[in-house]
Amino acid sequence: MTRVLVLAPHPDDEAIGCGGTLRKHSAHGDEVRVVFLTSGEGGGHGRPPAETASLREAEAAAAAEILGLGGIEFWRERDGAIRPTPELVCRLAATLDAFRPDILYLPHDRESHADHRASTDLVRASLVGRADRPDVLMFEVWTPLELFDHVEDITAEIAIKAAAIRAHASQCAVMAFDDAAIGLSRYRGEMHSWPDGEYAEVFRRLR
Repeated sequence: MTRVLVLAPHPDDEAIGCGGTLRKHSAHGDEVRVVFLTSGEGGGHGRPPAETASLREAEAAAAAEILGLGGIEFWRERDGAIRPTPELVCRLAATLDAFRPDILYLPHDRESHADHRASTDLVRASLVGRADRPDVLMFEVWTPLELFDHVEDITAEIAIKAAAIRAHASQCAVMAFDDAAIGLSRYRGEMHSWPDGEYAEVFRRLR
């Protein structure tokens, strides 16, 4: 069994960026956990932050159920202000010590969203001096990857990925994240997984 940890800055990053791959892991019996650094309270589009946080945590739980994830937790850092503080670095390092993931997924370090880039800085800091470093694979959410070194065929999982993204209904009501993510997966499949698959997710390893 492979132990998988996902570090998602906001609810929906996990489904958009690697939902198909996570579904493959869960279907194979791997243990998959997601840490949401924030509850996405800044993405309320007119709702108060506290109400938005509660709603988006519920949506994340619904998406996790669809993907078959083993567990999720919310660290409730401030949306839009993630920083690799010593306290947060220690918390992630303790999580790595306790769970000992074989694979760690997170957004890539050239994402346009500052919270996404900060999550990469957080991981880098938490891995300093570790002898049991996981395989760190970075995915695309806001900004497509220019360079990548792993392609995952998710043709069989694309319907579940779409359903998981749509579980984040408050966000899909404002922007068509489902259509955009599925379109990108289709492009990746056609360009990089053909002729074996029609849909794919791509990743770049954190060096």
